[in-house]
Amino acid sequence: MTEMNLKFDDLPKAISWMMNKLKELDLKLDGITSQSKEELEVQWLNLKELCDYLPSHPAEQTVYGWTSCHQIPFHKKGKRIMFLKSEIDTWLHESKIKSPKELETDALRYVQSKRRT
Repeated sequence: MTEMNLKFDDLPKAISWMMNKLKELDLKLDGITSQSKEELEVQWLNLKELCDYLPSHPAEQTVYGWTSCHQIPFHKKGKRIMFLKSEIDTWLHESKIKSPKELETDALRYVQSKRRT
């Protein structure tokens, strides 16, 4: 259907082609919106789910130690400890260890800022 000069006899075929393309487009848009809705949903993890989710698969006792030292974001309702998946993802991304070059650059910036004052 790349022709621009359509004849009257070609109209049913052209409309059918357009309707199929619209259906494909609609399906793609539905897929995009359903993915964004899933991302916006709040997902809670219990202790076992968190241990399975974390890349290092720590023991439950290790996670209890992290919560008692407040090293990991958690929520406590009564005796239950729950973890918000989005907070855990942020915590994982923020706990990156700096390279020696990054540490040196940060130290130089700090020293230079103190010399100015």
